[in-house]
Amino acid sequence: MKILTYENAKIAVFSATMAALFLGAVLHKPTEFSETENRYLEQRPKLTTVKLFDGSFMKDYETFITDQFPERSFFMGLKTAVERLRGRTDDNGVYFGKDGYLFGKYDGAVFESETAENNISAVAEFVKLYADKFGKEHFKIALAPSSSEILKDKLPANAPVYNQTGFIDKIKKEVGEDFVIDLGENLKKHADEYIYFRTDHHWTTLGAYYGYKAIASGFGLEVQSLEKLKADTVSNDFLGTYDSKVNTGLIGGVAPDSITIYSSSEIDKAVMMWDNDKDKTFDNIYKMDALKGKDKYTVFFGGNHSVTDIKTENKTGKTLLIIKDSFAHSLAPFLIKDYDRIIMLDLRYFNKSLKKYLSENKITDLLVLYSTPDFAEDANIGRLLR
Repeated sequence: MKILTYENAKIAVFSATMAALFLGAVLHKPTEFSETENRYLEQRPKLTTVKLFDGSFMKDYETFITDQFPERSFFMGLKTAVERLRGRTDDNGVYFGKDGYLFGKYDGAVFESETAENNISAVAEFVKLYADKFGKEHFKIALAPSSSEILKDKLPANAPVYNQTGFIDKIKKEVGEDFVIDLGENLKKHADEYIYFRTDHHWTTLGAYYGYKAIASGFGLEVQSLEKLKADTVSNDFLGTYDSKVNTGLIGGVAPDSITIYSSSEIDKAVMMWDNDKDKTFDNIYKMDALKGKDKYTVFFGGNHSVTDIKTENKTGKTLLIIKDSFAHSLAPFLIKDYDRIIMLDLRYFNKSLKKYLSENKITDLLVLYSTPDFAEDANIGRLLR
């Protein structure tokens, strides 16, 4: 009888705790942005007759409760700790690798989806549209595999990983090899170096440099030596997107990353403007105040914007347009010496006609630069054809 009473008491305490947490999520003012997870959180959905009867309201409300759960970050870390104690090698889409590395789980669902197939078709059509205008010497598609493709020896034993090199080969076949640069070929040669962050999905600045070397060679540019650039390590406590998904703070074993930026006379003189807004003009491509926040990777150009317009004091007569994801941010500084102007477009936020934009800005060189998983998943790639 005592055992039954004790068990009932445990159940009552657990139920009361969960009820209190649930009410806390419902009643407290919703948090808009999670610094820990580096993303906007679901807000309280509006109840409409349509949403009520088609089931979307309950689905949205469930997401809202999950996102707004009190002490969400702590419970994420607790869940991770429990999963690790159970012997799990992954949690919440992240592998726990060797040497303190975290990896994204990118499987066939990412690369064999309808979106991925549509994106391959879109970029193939894009090349057909502009191949004659730019020529293969001035027009390249460059894809960077994720760390799980390049650092396979650091993955957990028997972890299934999709063949991203095969996916890139498929794009080469559709687009034409002359227009595609497989950045993985150069990265694999340096797999024993610090070329990907341990806690984040991006490559490090050193990894970006090796990507730059492949791109510069593809465009026929003289590759600048890393030794001629000034290196500054600006952070030693960066915890990136993978860590945000599992919050390893409670279990340890994952060391923060360091971020290095490079400068030169050309880089130091470059200025940038966001979204064609003169009030958002800066005399430095590095946003050092970003190092005070969670997403320290935004030190490069201040993060994602519809248009990031970089002007230099060079007199090359050339303008480079980079259509990209955030992998381009740590690579673009290396290209500054070769162009009068570099424009980076993010198709997630760019809503104008690309054809018109190319014409108006007298683009001489065109680069499409993405990480391979982002290219496969981005539903906005079709905007290349507008």
